[in-house]
Amino acid sequence: MDILGVIQGLLFGIMLLLLHSKKNRPTLFLGLFILLFSLEPIGNILEDMEVLHQYPILELPPVHFHFLAYPLFYIYIQKVSVFNGRKLSYWTLIPGVAETVIGLIIFFLPIETKLQLKFSSYALIYFVFGLGYSIIIGVLTIRWIILHQKEVDNQFSETVHKDLNWSKFFIYGSIFFQLLLLLHHFIDSHVLYFFVTLVNVILIYWVSFKGITQENIVSLYLILHEPEQSYIPYKEISSEIETSVPLLSQPSIKEEKNQFMDSHEMSEVLTKVTSSILGTQSFLKHNLTIIDIAEATQIHPRRISYALNNQLELNFNNFINKFRVDKAKELLRDAKFNHLSIEGIGMEVGFHTKSTFYSAFKKFEDCTPAKYR
Repeated sequence: MDILGVIQGLLFGIMLLLLHSKKNRPTLFLGLFILLFSLEPIGNILEDMEVLHQYPILELPPVHFHFLAYPLFYIYIQKVSVFNGRKLSYWTLIPGVAETVIGLIIFFLPIETKLQLKFSSYALIYFVFGLGYSIIIGVLTIRWIILHQKEVDNQFSETVHKDLNWSKFFIYGSIFFQLLLLLHHFIDSHVLYFFVTLVNVILIYWVSFKGITQENIVSLYLILHEPEQSYIPYKEISSEIETSVPLLSQPSIKEEKNQFMDSHEMSEVLTKVTSSILGTQSFLKHNLTIIDIAEATQIHPRRISYALNNQLELNFNNFINKFRVDKAKELLRDAKFNHLSIEGIGMEVGFHTKSTFYSAFKKFEDCTPAKYR
């Protein structure tokens, strides 16, 4: 199992490095992470095969990267997220680089000194600190993913392959794996170690497969937050708004002024946006973005996003999905569309997958499309 994990990790890691160079995908850091993550069991493999007994000079090989591996995954997530224009957290690599240098120095020490270090309390302290650092980086990664998902919901009407949910689950699984390793340090059980090894192999395969299939996320973050001079000023378009078009839901009018836009301005923005979407049926486009709506209405996307979040308490994804659900309800009631399956209805109104259609429909109607029909 250990050998399978190492070979699998080396193959997938090299594949991701090649994808980075050939297809301009940000998989360099993910490939390096998988390579380092998969090398962890080499010390155990050498010991179980009695290689260390024959060649004791190979004791403490520099293949443990507790401080280096997870920062590489963290930087990969930063590069693949919608915030890839921000400054990356390269500072998290510093402890790992120091760990690698120290590991190389220790590897070339006399055998007696290495054996003393291997069975000393320093080895356990090093492992515990490495585990703690990995968990801290994991928490930072999850926090980044949550912020990314919120931004994706404010930019795209379709979030499949963009929400990075798989990476969040991988971090949770990795923390579980690290805790199992720590438990194995205190309970020397073959059954427990087999389970640890199995989890390791599954994690390597999971993160490799998802990393290979993960598409580049075209970030709209910089456009969304660019200066408003690139769009027609709000005051110039406010007179053209067709106030006869109702909003999705009537917002409560607040007496106080918002810092960015007051409630009257937000209502006018939402009315114009709603008019444009209904007039062009743009919500039927499954890859619709907030930039598309901004270009159609000549309103800065930040104003649209702000009005949606503060007036309707909806992100862009839910805002568009409400139009799609309303259209789906029409088709589900219309006998002319009885020949279409539930999935077909979802595709007809702009949903990309059956699962997203069901999820959105249940969110707004509190029942499934099948039950509604």
